[in-house]
Amino acid sequence: MSQSMKNTLLIFSALTLLLMSIAPVKAETRKIAFEGPVRLQQALSDMQEQGLLENIYWPATRLVKTDEQNDVNQQKREVLAQLAELERYWQSRRETSKAEAAAMLSGQIRGWQLGKQLWGKISIEQARQRLADNPLLPKGNYELVVSERPNSIYVFGLVSKPGSYQFHSGKTVANWIDSIGEQASLLDAYNKETAIKVSVTEQKESNWSYYKQDDTELLPGDILWLGFEKNQLPPRFKNLNQNIRDLLMHFVTDESVRAETNAPLHKVRSAPTSERHWSRLDLEPSYNNYGSVGLMQNPTARMAKEGELAITYSDMEEYRRYTVNLQLLPWLETTAFYTRFPNRLYSEFPGFSGDNILTDKGFDVKARLWKESYWLPEVSVGFRDLAGTGLFDAEYIVGSKRFGPVDISVGLGFGRLGTYDDITNPFCELADDYCRRESGFSGRGGQVEYDQWFTGTASFFGGIEYQTPWEPLSLKAEYEGNDYSDDQAGVPIKPDSRWNFGANYQVTDYFDVQLSYERGDTLMFNFSLRTNFNELNQVKTMPDKTPPQKPKADKLSDVSWTALRSELRKQGAFSGARFTATDDEVTMYAYHHRFRNSNEAYDRAARVLSAELPDSVKTYNIVDQVLFEPNVNTQVQAEDFKRRIRNEDPSKAVEETEELFTRVYPEEKPDKDSEKWKLNPDYRFSNSYGLKPFFQQDFGSPENFQTYQLGVYAFGKRWLTENLEVFAEAGINLANNYDEFNFLGGGSSQLPEVRTQVRRYVQNDVWLDSAQVTYHKRLGQDWFAMAYAGYLERMFGGAGGEVLYRPIDSPWAFGAHVNRVRQRDFTGGSGFLDYEVTTGFVSAYYQMPWLSDTLLQLDFGQFLAGDKGVNVTLQKRFESGVVAGAFAAFTDVSSEEYGEGSFTKGFFISIPFDLMSVRNTRERVGFSWIPLSRNGGQQLQRRARLYDYTDDRSPFYNR
Repeated sequence: MSQSMKNTLLIFSALTLLLMSIAPVKAETRKIAFEGPVRLQQALSDMQEQGLLENIYWPATRLVKTDEQNDVNQQKREVLAQLAELERYWQSRRETSKAEAAAMLSGQIRGWQLGKQLWGKISIEQARQRLADNPLLPKGNYELVVSERPNSIYVFGLVSKPGSYQFHSGKTVANWIDSIGEQASLLDAYNKETAIKVSVTEQKESNWSYYKQDDTELLPGDILWLGFEKNQLPPRFKNLNQNIRDLLMHFVTDESVRAETNAPLHKVRSAPTSERHWSRLDLEPSYNNYGSVGLMQNPTARMAKEGELAITYSDMEEYRRYTVNLQLLPWLETTAFYTRFPNRLYSEFPGFSGDNILTDKGFDVKARLWKESYWLPEVSVGFRDLAGTGLFDAEYIVGSKRFGPVDISVGLGFGRLGTYDDITNPFCELADDYCRRESGFSGRGGQVEYDQWFTGTASFFGGIEYQTPWEPLSLKAEYEGNDYSDDQAGVPIKPDSRWNFGANYQVTDYFDVQLSYERGDTLMFNFSLRTNFNELNQVKTMPDKTPPQKPKADKLSDVSWTALRSELRKQGAFSGARFTATDDEVTMYAYHHRFRNSNEAYDRAARVLSAELPDSVKTYNIVDQVLFEPNVNTQVQAEDFKRRIRNEDPSKAVEETEELFTRVYPEEKPDKDSEKWKLNPDYRFSNSYGLKPFFQQDFGSPENFQTYQLGVYAFGKRWLTENLEVFAEAGINLANNYDEFNFLGGGSSQLPEVRTQVRRYVQNDVWLDSAQVTYHKRLGQDWFAMAYAGYLERMFGGAGGEVLYRPIDSPWAFGAHVNRVRQRDFTGGSGFLDYEVTTGFVSAYYQMPWLSDTLLQLDFGQFLAGDKGVNVTLQKRFESGVVAGAFAAFTDVSSEEYGEGSFTKGFFISIPFDLMSVRNTRERVGFSWIPLSRNGGQQLQRRARLYDYTDDRSPFYNR
């Protein structure tokens, strides 16, 4: 033992070694004493020198703090009391078998030896290599429970023969339970769907039911826990399963009679789970001919993973379909499509559309009503061609049930999915209006025709998908509900059969091809490109975090503030830092530099501060600035943070620092001449400029399917003062095909032409896109304002202002902006037209964490064409930082006056630039898609919004 350990004042006593043999036998005990506190690595090294750690199986080694045993014993008593009460409850209801199950489970738990475990997996090799695996063991009594590699696992819970089972490799959890069930019955009220794998470091839920299994395997020494089925427990016992799982995290060994007598292990059949068993295969659903999750023509109730994006092309003989499908929420699938008709022209007038074929656009949605369970199928309701022209409109209710590799779906279709009319519409019983449905082309599109839903004829449809043992291939068969009698494809469609057959082949993880033989006479195909917005990532080059160390300065006067500022920037945490200080508190005013995840920046910054500042500093204030003003103060208690990163907090990992950051309102910056300032140089403003490419496109115009423009923006900006900014941007055309676009404005609508003369604007090869001066001002702790004037966007110039109220960490924010603008001329220069208007909105913003991380924005006011109403914007943020959004404007302009499309709507995606870069950055790129742009419901395209500037007040984009 080292001399330094002997000289410490605290006592680390009674480190007891319990040696467990391969079979569960009574432990042999040896004692060794240390003076402490002591690092785990030092304690284990000293034991190794004494020859006490021979043939150790580290994955099963447990470190128990015996002087905190009362806490665990109390937990155990509470669980046993709950089980006793549950037993009496079931006996009172004469549910004898369930009461016996509760009693047997109590007996198991009484035999468990438990010990308080503040650390999970430990290893002398890992403790020597990383501070994160080398905790400081505080004063107290400990036991190190070790063994050679066991040849068994523990099985506990609602099984008639609990205890040790001989280990076999390659068996999944479902295989284990099936094997155990062959010789030991499962007790009443057992969980038919999930079991728990418990190891030293984690608890992992595993699906083992006939309809949903995973490939989780057990390691020697692991525990397999089979608990109660949730719906079998009375409400007051709803936490019982979790309470027992909490006990298992402190499991040491089993002291039951079986273990004491060293009885032989339970044995089960040893057959491993085949590598081609369906539980080991990718059972994610595939996409049908309509670009949504389904079979071929038919939908299913299945949903893709949240964030899944699929771009699909389908060739269906009479139709060519292009779709973008996004699993927006776990229970909501959304699809936007264009369908082209090879046998129909866009119009009968060659001068208007030439030989361009008809293109129809629309939207599909599908919502899950409930998930699949042991007894019930998964059920979803869907709408095809929602707010479209009605050429493909349909509604359906469909259920799906899986039996191993076979997935069966049955549904009831209406509209285009119900034309076979083989069942009476059940909604006819509610009202006669449901018995009739107007079919055909509805005209201008864009209208949600609620009165058509679930009306007219109805038909059954269904199908089956079989996942073959060869993982890339699945086979499909389906029975259609559409007889194609109402289709308007330009040629008659007469199916020879209601049965379709197909095969889906997964070429790669992101590319599927599907071939099908449909209607008894037609060969069709589709292919899908897929990715997932939750799973996108990019390897980053980042500097190593500043390690915990002795502070470089003994007192504040020794601190090199310029070096501190430089180190913060090198870490990518903050730039432009300025510092004030008192005897025990340092405040930093700075800008986020690179990390979208603010907590990563705070962690790195606090590490730098702890390495540079003296121990006399007790509090770090990390104040984010926005537009030269304090925005949010993230407060860190220095001693707590240092203990955490030095791995001195029991049961806390060194990376778990987020809980140590307290967000509070920032104080006003001291006067420039205040003695509190330690570093506050004058701002030196300079020019900033650059180039950025752009690509704009529209689909479905009469002249051609795609209209586009590719170009480059050259921009420059400069801050004149801390409040005043000048910005200008010029556009340079590289390529476009807008010369084929015939629409130059006019038409039946009487609205001012604020957007429809787009061709006149894009005819220039070089143009001044925007040039404006902006004044920013923070009005109070929660109030922000800005005013601006100039050429505000490509089509309008003028002046305006915005004010925003946004409290820290509030899901709500409120604002207003008003603008007096005039329409710019078509030359690309500085001229204006005669049209002038006041446009402005009162806005409400609400972040909805309960709706899977979404942001709702409502803008009430007057649009560019003078129409009044509300613009609704919904944005969904995925784990990668990608934001997908949709907007729609509802105004006092009628659909007839608006024209084709009925109202303004569109979609957009905002992508963090660091998903395409090896360096972290807060910059974002994005693109939007507006199916059809008309003059109603149009907003000014402002360059900046206060809500975006102040995102760190209650982060949505940057976290």
